[in-house]
Amino acid sequence: MVVGGVTFDNLGESFLSMTLDLAVILISMSQGTAAYPDREGINQVIAGQFRNLAPVLFMTGGPSAISSPYPALSIPIHLAAGQSRTLTWALASKASRDASLDAARKVAASPWRERVQQRARFHAARTLEVQTGYPEWDTAFVQSQTEAQIHWVGKPDKIESPFFLRSRLPDDAPENAIQHDRRDDLSLLEALHLKQVLLPARADQLSTIVSNFLSRQKEDGSIFSERNAFAFSRPFHECPMLASLSLKLYEIDGNSNRLQQTFSSLCRSLNPWLSAGDNPETNAGLAWEDTRQLQMDTGLFNFDIWEENGHGLDIRTAESPALLSMLQMEAAALAKIAALIGDDSEVEKFKALSTSLSQRIRHCWEDQLGSFIYRDIESGLTPDRELFYPSRIQRELTIGKTFLKPQRLQLHLIASDEHTRACIIRFIGTDPNGTATEEVFKPHDLRWVLGRAHLTSQKLYQSIQSISFNGLQPEDRFVLETADLAQPDITCLLPLLTEAPTPEMLEKLIANKDSIPDHGRPFGMPETWKARHELPPALTIRNNIIWNTLFIEGLLRSGQYELAGAVFTHLMTAITSGLTHHDGFFPFYNSKDGRPAGNRNALAGLAPLGLLLELAGIRILSPNRVVLWEHYSLTDPLKVHWQGLSIYKDSSLVRVIFPDGTDFTGTIEEPIMVSAESDKR
Repeated sequence: MVVGGVTFDNLGESFLSMTLDLAVILISMSQGTAAYPDREGINQVIAGQFRNLAPVLFMTGGPSAISSPYPALSIPIHLAAGQSRTLTWALASKASRDASLDAARKVAASPWRERVQQRARFHAARTLEVQTGYPEWDTAFVQSQTEAQIHWVGKPDKIESPFFLRSRLPDDAPENAIQHDRRDDLSLLEALHLKQVLLPARADQLSTIVSNFLSRQKEDGSIFSERNAFAFSRPFHECPMLASLSLKLYEIDGNSNRLQQTFSSLCRSLNPWLSAGDNPETNAGLAWEDTRQLQMDTGLFNFDIWEENGHGLDIRTAESPALLSMLQMEAAALAKIAALIGDDSEVEKFKALSTSLSQRIRHCWEDQLGSFIYRDIESGLTPDRELFYPSRIQRELTIGKTFLKPQRLQLHLIASDEHTRACIIRFIGTDPNGTATEEVFKPHDLRWVLGRAHLTSQKLYQSIQSISFNGLQPEDRFVLETADLAQPDITCLLPLLTEAPTPEMLEKLIANKDSIPDHGRPFGMPETWKARHELPPALTIRNNIIWNTLFIEGLLRSGQYELAGAVFTHLMTAITSGLTHHDGFFPFYNSKDGRPAGNRNALAGLAPLGLLLELAGIRILSPNRVVLWEHYSLTDPLKVHWQGLSIYKDSSLVRVIFPDGTDFTGTIEEPIMVSAESDKR
């Protein structure tokens, strides 16, 4: 149902005549009837049919239904000087024409304008308005908050818990519980980004999101991704970020009872990652299960098996600084939650875990590259490439290569056609202890895509003596090389959000043009960049909204306020360009020309309003309480309005006016919380 009104006011002194045509375009293809003029008694309407829906357009004032050039309701308008006329129209789509017409008549005769105004007031009370000095930014931040609510399925039929749709194009909201289970596929990474537009106004919705994730938790603490909807694909866990999200929520609503009730579940959520217990030192390595967990586009090409530019390295063999950072932040959040609920023993336990994980993050630092990088999960090393061996397939080939450091091997197979191969491959060599070892790969270990397949050895080799092939064609080719774990991506910068980096590491990382290339990139930080080796020539590099937001938050935490403001400005250039020229928010943008990619109006592409406030040194807890910091990373003054609260802040002055009239004006030299007099009482 869609309803609207048109008002004509003759503000001139002469008589005014015109014709209003309200047209409908319905392309039903072979599944219905295109829009056509129709009549029901004295009423002329535009009707149509598509599958089980019969849309009808109705308008007050007695219009005529015409069919040329498009089916439309047409009505002449004649106004003397100073006169006005208002018409109401309604488009209803029910199961039959009569039902649609009846619904359209009823809504046109109802006080729908009052309901619209009530809804507008309701929306305004839950929407922060900002004035940044850039009107296109202001529009993007308001529309992001509106778009988030469009994705909110607040009262799904026969379902107790509401949820967010990751993407709502086309609008096919679920109708039953089975569809709900399939469509409630919001990831924890997206939920963390969604808080940027939900807090502080919609803490209730964020609370529902946290509850939904906890309702999916298994007995062992696992929370599996609902985005993995394919039966042939192995399941993978959500990113470990639930405790951090819960703590952010508590900062706004102060609900300590929820923390008390969910604390044990939040603790269990770490168990699948720290399978050996509370001490991660006993784990061989902490690696991702699937590239999809990180929600990147092309930045993980080194681990991609599907695209032509992919190198197919098994991500399960690479210890990730991003995963270690998430776990460290979770441990730190759990320590804070334990302190809030008065569990001193758990405080010490998670502080120790946080410290241990910080040490492991620092182990991922590569001083020569000035960056955090992946490490092998067994050796803990990122060795230089020592082997690159391309050749045609032979039944058995002697390599005879001894390595300076233990190496993991990668084999790339290139078929002479696009057919798959049922083949068996054997590696023979020695392990890091010098003991003879061999590894056999069978057909089920290979996944062929467009005539290509990739293998990663599950063992480390001190030497590779020979390799044999069975089931491949003589015209097929292969490349044998040592695994390259030094290829960085934006997720490797997540340690900036932790306490792990030392001042020396931070200084070297920020100054290193290879780890943070070209601070002036026009659309933000790219997903990946050149390191030890050149990038694939045909690789399209994207900028990722979620990971740029996390990166900028890391810069703020590290005290890099000027750089954080610059990257944010570039990121907003991409977001506003996508909104202006492509009518939506997108999760990815081309790093060269800013062209958007991914689903239009996906939650992962919303403009990060919360980050804007952080850059300005503002955190709004409620209309009566605000936390202020001394830094200011924006170029123009910022004004914020919400539920009677008004904030003005620039690089030297801040003024806060609360709804009860309480006024705070001054400069900020250290973090401070200011509140309304009514809140103090």
